[in-house]
Amino acid sequence: MKYSKQFKERKDLIRSKKVSIGFDGFIDYLIHPVKTRADENNCTYFPTIDQFGEKITSLAGRSGNIELIISQTDFGGCGPHYANGLANMGVSCTCVGALGYPEKSPVFALNENCKTISISEPGYSYLFEFEDGKIIMSDIEKISRLRWDDLIERISIDELVEIFDDADIITLVNWSYLVHFHEIYEKFLELVMPRLSKRDRKVYIDIADCAKRRPEEIKAALKMFGKYSEYAPTYLGLNKSEAMVMHSILGEGEYEGSLPIARKIKEFSGIGTVVIHPVDSSAAVYDGGEVEVSGILCEKPKKTTGGGDNFNSGFCAGLLGNLDIKSCLVSGMTTSYLYVKNGHCNSFEDIANAMEMYDTLA
Repeated sequence: MKYSKQFKERKDLIRSKKVSIGFDGFIDYLIHPVKTRADENNCTYFPTIDQFGEKITSLAGRSGNIELIISQTDFGGCGPHYANGLANMGVSCTCVGALGYPEKSPVFALNENCKTISISEPGYSYLFEFEDGKIIMSDIEKISRLRWDDLIERISIDELVEIFDDADIITLVNWSYLVHFHEIYEKFLELVMPRLSKRDRKVYIDIADCAKRRPEEIKAALKMFGKYSEYAPTYLGLNKSEAMVMHSILGEGEYEGSLPIARKIKEFSGIGTVVIHPVDSSAAVYDGGEVEVSGILCEKPKKTTGGGDNFNSGFCAGLLGNLDIKSCLVSGMTTSYLYVKNGHCNSFEDIANAMEMYDTLA
């Protein structure tokens, strides 16, 4: 069966499911550094990170100025991006996150299929986008104050149990960025997961860029996330940069690609399925085996921030439709491709039709 046809046939099933997400939230400022300016209406941007880096390096020992253009202000954070991607496909979501407190910021106007519950002030991210990648600089002062006691003061444990018991997929994000999230996810594991009803559900975890965390912290997080498997099949999603950090801690020798490090992570953590999604492929090691699929690159990306989160949306849509792991990787890559190409989340129909790109690989 072709991927696109299979995905379309699962539409009603996917849309009948529910997803609950916690607990981050950022306000994003999309920034383009100016390389040259001809007049008030015409300028060029630094096209690559290398060129921007060379400009920064050239100013060492002296001073200089770089003009910045803020092209967009939008909601951000792994949770809101992921939730909005699923909601645009027609999946009912509840996003519990740092969306503004005591009043939710109007920036977090997610798709109507997503209910939002705010528990904290958001973080602020300054996103420098280039043709070959992005640099994210974040102000996490307010969001990093959020602790477990604050969370359950603003939304009780009973309410958390109700929200997450209703979910077919429980999604936890952004462990890496926020200093108290390890405590929050430990308490969630200890106090919420055991109280959930026994039903067919899954847990999907995206820890975000973990380069700044110490190896012992990362190892402790992997072990802790592995314990979620005692309550539901658990999935860990990583991009290439995150996978390379994991390799530096768990691997040996040179980084050799997605599958070898995915095997190491799975063996070390006890997590049921480890998914790694570079921009040009995706791979998974799971209890039943392993698979890797070549991806189709977007040559002229309109927006890269949120691309990985939309991969997670597409992958989890496949899980909601009971698709096999290879098909989930394809739905993830297609969802991410369209988001990066168009600069926004896309409908179920648009994603299903675009999935025809992969049908020749079936």
